[in-house]
Amino acid sequence: MKLRKKRKSWSRKKIRDQFTGMLKADGTPMSRQQIHMARKKARGLCLTCGEPALGVYCLRHTVAARERMRRKLKYRRRLHQSPSYILEQNVPSKGRLPRVCAEQVQRLRSRGKGKAAA
Repeated sequence: MKLRKKRKSWSRKKIRDQFTGMLKADGTPMSRQQIHMARKKARGLCLTCGEPALGVYCLRHTVAARERMRRKLKYRRRLHQSPSYILEQNVPSKGRLPRVCAEQVQRLRSRGKGKAAA
């Protein structure tokens, strides 16, 4: 006795928009990942995590890309007037101080040598 396969009664609807069937500059079709990234960029979302973007990436991934390129290009200097540094300064930090920094601040306060910037 042969078992019959259960047929699907539904399927996900295909997205039909301006990105459907896009071609690259050389005429080959774009991959689904490239189309997905183009849709995110058009909606103003970060290409990596999907949060609201400042340009192409959210602030967290913009900073990560900046530091990654600094390491790759072996830059030692920091361009503090670049947009990513300015935006990073304007956003308050969400986390607490790392354990090492908190211990150092505690030691400084207990010695009475001055106040450390939080």
